[in-house]
Formats: sequence, structure tokens, C-alpha cells
Amino acid sequence: MAPSPHAHAERRPPPTVPDLVVAPELATLALLDAALEVAVAALLAEHMTLIDDLRPTGRDGPIVELADLVCRRAGSLRGILARYVRAVRDAASDTPVDPDADLPF
Repeated sequence: MAPSPHAHAERRPPPTVPDLVVAPELATLALLDAALEVAVAALLAEHMTLIDDLRPTGRDGPIVELADLVCRRAGSLRGILARYVRAVRDAASDTPVDPDADLPF
């Protein structure tokens, strides 16, 4: 059986200080990732019929259908965010950082 499209993705560790020095955007992306996780949980709590993967679509009205769409798309976006973070970390590990590069003297 395929996993539910509403299943929670594995929680990733927050970016470290060295991660943020190299790529400060990782802070915002970590917040977005967490917000998506909370949003899906809240939508599932509000519209518990979404938990049933076998429910017929189109019968619950536009709000529930849009909540379902948000839940289904959140997983894809979280996957893209994870790929971005991995790419940034991979690029940073390939590039040596000179700790004295920003010193004015």
C-alpha cells in the first residue's frame, strides 16, 4: 500500500550556524518547512475526512477540496526544500571557506 499523501515527512534538523553563514536563506526555508508541517496538521484536524484516502472527491465542497490540495502539495514542496538544503550543503562542502576572508586587515 502506498503511503498517504497526507503523511508527515521526516523532520529535518535545523540549520547550524556554519550552514547559515554559508547560506542564510536556510533559516527562512527551515521556517517554511515547519510551517507547512503545522499547516497540514491543522488542516487534517479541521477536516478529518481528509485522512480517509478512499473518500470520494468532489462531494465535500470547495474548502475541503482546497484543504486536500494544500495537504497533497505540501509534501512535494517539503521535498523540494529538502533537495535545496542538500544542494546547498553539498556545494558548501565542496568549497573551502577562508575564515579570515571578511577581516578588514
